[in-house]
Amino acid sequence: MTGCSSGSTNLVGHWRGVRAEGVRSDGIDGANAFAARMRVDVKGDQITLTSGKDTRTDHYSVLHEDKVKTVIVTDTDGAGDPQTFTLVDPKTMKWAVSPGSTIVFVKE
Repeated sequence: MTGCSSGSTNLVGHWRGVRAEGVRSDGIDGANAFAARMRVDVKGDQITLTSGKDTRTDHYSVLHEDKVKTVIVTDTDGAGDPQTFTLVDPKTMKWAVSPGSTIVFVKE
């Protein structure tokens, strides 16, 4: 695996959460409320995740990137916790938060 210190071209920008997908019907309202509070900001090799009042900024490395999918690891979480982001189109991204469950973001 090759890391990229300059960051991801797919992820760069400000992303706003809009909804959750792949969540059981009895948890969808809470998951959608959580997703709507999420923000992802990416500049260079730095990623900032905001959920309500909680904000976390970290450096990351790209493990894999193509036109559709970007897999990263953060310095804090390390190689044992890769994060996968899929671009649906240039303005829509899905973050795989657990197997089968994603948060959908739109680029602002």
